[in-house]
Amino acid sequence: MVLIMTVLLIATAGPVFAQTPLPAADESVLADRRLAAGYIRTGNADLAALALERLMKSLGQPYAARAKAALAAVDDGDLQAAGQETEALAADLAAARRAAGRRVLADCVGELVDIYAALDQHRTRAPDLGDGSLRAAITSAAAASDAAFARCDGEAPAAVKTDPDFRRLVDGARASLDRLPAAVAAGDGELLHRFLIELRAFEQLLRFRYG
Repeated sequence: MVLIMTVLLIATAGPVFAQTPLPAADESVLADRRLAAGYIRTGNADLAALALERLMKSLGQPYAARAKAALAAVDDGDLQAAGQETEALAADLAAARRAAGRRVLADCVGELVDIYAALDQHRTRAPDLGDGSLRAAITSAAAASDAAFARCDGEAPAAVKTDPDFRRLVDGARASLDRLPAAVAAGDGELLHRFLIELRAFEQLLRFRYG
């Protein structure tokens, strides 16, 4: 009987371990982190504190300590420091998922934000579209950004993928990215700037809602 039980335990150990929940990948944890970050951005300290308190209860160490530090900053009225701690928590959770070999939509969105930065730099500093190498760099950055949006669209869970808000952001961004190279080729800096402003809004909203 002991031998049979031992064999059964060995046979089931792998699947049971593989199904162990990972708080860093739990959607309720990710949602509370986004809520905390959003409330901090808009100056709603009370609601930010509630979201951070939930995170402290949901997360083990050292992640709960990061949420606690953000909450302390909120209580002190230092929303800038609270925002920094909340974003650092996002990076810590992403690192935990990578270490565990897990991936969620927020990871794709984080990568998209980094990739998009190469294109967004031309929003704040008007590029010289008479420079052929610079035109090529902008077009290449637009293609990389479009691929990043497409990748996140492909990785989105079914419920998110069909959500009208998600579709508006992804489809709207990709439509602008599709038209952007023509503005660059025509040397139309004003049109390019309008596309970049629009794209920045899409990218930021995607980050705030799904990152």
